[in-house]
Amino acid sequence: MTSSKDMKFKLLSALILFFLFSLQYCKKDDSDLSSDKKQTLRGVSYGEHKRHVFDIALPKDRTTQTPVVIFIHGGAWVLGDKSVFASEIQQFADAGIACATMNYRYASNTSDIHHPDLPNDIKKAVDFISSKSELWQVSADNFGLVGHSAGGHLSLITSYMFNDGKIKACASWAGPVDFVDAEQLSISSSGDVFETYLGLELTSTSDTLAYKNASPFWTVNTTSIPTLLIHGTEDDGVPYSNAVKMKAKLDSLNVISSFTTLDGSGHIWTGNTLEEARLKTLNWFKENL
Repeated sequence: MTSSKDMKFKLLSALILFFLFSLQYCKKDDSDLSSDKKQTLRGVSYGEHKRHVFDIALPKDRTTQTPVVIFIHGGAWVLGDKSVFASEIQQFADAGIACATMNYRYASNTSDIHHPDLPNDIKKAVDFISSKSELWQVSADNFGLVGHSAGGHLSLITSYMFNDGKIKACASWAGPVDFVDAEQLSISSSGDVFETYLGLELTSTSDTLAYKNASPFWTVNTTSIPTLLIHGTEDDGVPYSNAVKMKAKLDSLNVISSFTTLDGSGHIWTGNTLEEARLKTLNWFKENL
């Protein structure tokens, strides 16, 4: 008969083995990577700021041709965390795409962090992952960006204005696209949020130009990369009409694009709606990366 002491020893041994086994799939650094199995790196630093960190899921059987998608969280540019996309990065890795979820510096009047600091953070993360191409066995120049709300804006504006060719496709989930749009500004919180992001009020002609230069609607052009828009018809934070006019602008410029309408959905998605957005986005990047 097994003694209580033996049982405790066996249980402890099993827990240790499970922990060591798990480490090969979830690591904090890139030592001892193996491209023949799926692995996840967590808390990887891509810069000096405490918010310059990301998690990345690396798919099994990856090579230097494996595309990379980065998810960018929302939160009005002043809140949020990479953990919101923990499930998505695993789903994408299972489909053969290396996938990261990243933090970036919050916009702040106190710290004087404003546009273009945030999209520069996104670009910095792209460049860091690109530099790891050989070691991590991922592509150095085949990236996709996707984000929700403020993260959707950062996905588009980084792709349009801060792209040196590495970013090949982008997607926005309910992201604001026009900071001077009357319907957008009629939403009570918009003015204060945009002021914090830009670091200035919208009070003059020069302010209007600065707001436009930070807006995907006003910066997209004929050379812009393929763009996916997903938006709910009942969004009370970013008007659905903004996504409609953004799609029309993309079409007028002959930019490859797709628009998915989520009938009856608001700004935050759950359940089947969220799963639809995930699958649409996954298929989008499979087609365009």
